[in-house]
Amino acid sequence: MRRLSLRWMLLIPIVTTITFGFIAFALFVDASERSQRLDEIDRELSRAELTPLSAFAPVDPNAPLEQGDPSSTPPLRPTDAAELSDDALPVQLVMTSGGELLAQRGGVNPFSAETLTQLATEPFGSTLSTDGYRVLVSQENDELTRVTALSLSSFDAAITSLRQALLVGGIVIVMLEATIVWVVAGRLSRPLTETTAAVSRIAAGELNTVIKPSEGSREIAELTADLGRMVDHLRAAIAAREQSTSDATQARDDMRRLLADVSHEIRTPLTALKGYADLYAQGMLADSEALDRAMSRVGDESIRLNELVTSMMRLARDDSPLAAEHEEVDLAVLTSNVVDDLRAAFPERTIEAHFGNPPSARVSGTPGRLHQALLNLGANACSHTPPTSPVSITVAQANDIVLVSVVDHGPGVPLAEREKIFLPFYRSDPSRTRLHHDGAGLGLAVTQQIAAEHRGFVSVHETAGGGATFELELPLAEAEADADASHAR
Repeated sequence: MRRLSLRWMLLIPIVTTITFGFIAFALFVDASERSQRLDEIDRELSRAELTPLSAFAPVDPNAPLEQGDPSSTPPLRPTDAAELSDDALPVQLVMTSGGELLAQRGGVNPFSAETLTQLATEPFGSTLSTDGYRVLVSQENDELTRVTALSLSSFDAAITSLRQALLVGGIVIVMLEATIVWVVAGRLSRPLTETTAAVSRIAAGELNTVIKPSEGSREIAELTADLGRMVDHLRAAIAAREQSTSDATQARDDMRRLLADVSHEIRTPLTALKGYADLYAQGMLADSEALDRAMSRVGDESIRLNELVTSMMRLARDDSPLAAEHEEVDLAVLTSNVVDDLRAAFPERTIEAHFGNPPSARVSGTPGRLHQALLNLGANACSHTPPTSPVSITVAQANDIVLVSVVDHGPGVPLAEREKIFLPFYRSDPSRTRLHHDGAGLGLAVTQQIAAEHRGFVSVHETAGGGATFELELPLAEAEADADASHAR
């Protein structure tokens, strides 16, 4: 059901009240005017009734007007002709009790015989209206009845004119009041209409809609001000909820990233430990030298795993992990250890190590972090290439840098993905073979982070003949020391 607007809700009752009020006023004025004019006519009839019988003209000159001595009754004189044609003059009739007209004065008899007979039966002194005349019936004597009548034409004309004036005046007043109410209601409802439109836009989702302060009445101004404050609170609540949602999403992402980092950090030493355990179980460490070297590596990985757990526990307590201290590290020795770990983890694969001249390549850094970076690159090559494809790790020194290259001969890395593969949680194209499908996509991202911590970087390019070559470039320890000293100066 369609509801009326505020303008119509104000206009209809006001105009209806004014209309009925004016109708009641008009009826009262009409009744008062009729009563007043009839009273005036009745007074005129009473004055005319005092006219002596001698002033009447007989209808039949031979008919006696009363019983007794005829000489006692003054002779009747004819009525002036001018008076006979004037409707404003009263018409006076004298008739018997049976309604027979004997004499008249003031004009032509306007009544029929039936009307005269009816008037003769009316009580004496009564006043009534009939045939367009106001009539006063009185007793002349015991046998004669006097009828005094005055035309109501002027009365009817006056009443008709009054009613027309009241009708026209009522229409004008109602139209004028309706126009005023329509304009005033429009001015009152305009702020509400604008506010309603703004609230509708807000309800539709346009929360940036501004509810302007109203220039209407005090109540409407207070309403728009309150609505504006309410919308501001709503915006603030929604913004707080969105911020809370964003914070929760960020916290979830941080937790996911932390868990992925922790799992990746732990997996690296665990992979090596499992590899050496498998070699031992398969009887591949029968040589005492090989067994000693494997146990040494197991000890190193156990120490690194213990340091990692200690760092995470400290981080969980006070968000301040153990600070990593840089020391001089021989990348050649570190690479040899990584190759041993990879051979233990991937015993079916051919993994080779090549060292330049001089074989030593010393850098400044954290041994555990650098070991993890090299192991990530090697494990990445082993995981994304067929088992029969060889992997080689080369350590070379040129000028002031050390370049570690991990070369495989697998499907390679498409040019479009060479920047993306270093992003966290990124998975390369499925066509690139992967033996283990439970990785988190963090290995290369962690390697890049470690390289940046040591003032280096990681890159990838195509291997000659097919495959991918990942290169870790780090500054020599002497060059980094010189750069730090230059910085200090």
